[in-house]
Amino acid sequence: MKMYRAILLTAAVLLFLATLAALSLPYGFFTFLRIVVCGVAIYVAMQMRDSVMALIGLLIVAVLFNPVVPVHLPEQTWRIIDLVIAAAFIRLAFKPSKTQNQRQS
Repeated sequence: MKMYRAILLTAAVLLFLATLAALSLPYGFFTFLRIVVCGVAIYVAMQMRDSVMALIGLLIVAVLFNPVVPVHLPEQTWRIIDLVIAAAFIRLAFKPSKTQNQRQS
């Protein structure tokens, strides 16, 4: 449970950092961000067995952030997407689910 939250919160922090316009981040950071967010989305999707909507959403995030075939969108659009997905990851990290509760037992 703690590892699950830590992974989601790490991805959320990285996404938030990506939205900061004041930072002049190198392109390598965004490549790293794609790898981390795609990996986290796939991992969490495999853990989510109780919510079809969350599963579909996470798979869309994985496709959107996949590092193999990047999706090219305007910078402002990426900032919005990053904030929305960061908020969703934080929500998932603190949302008790049936799957998480069963694993604690």
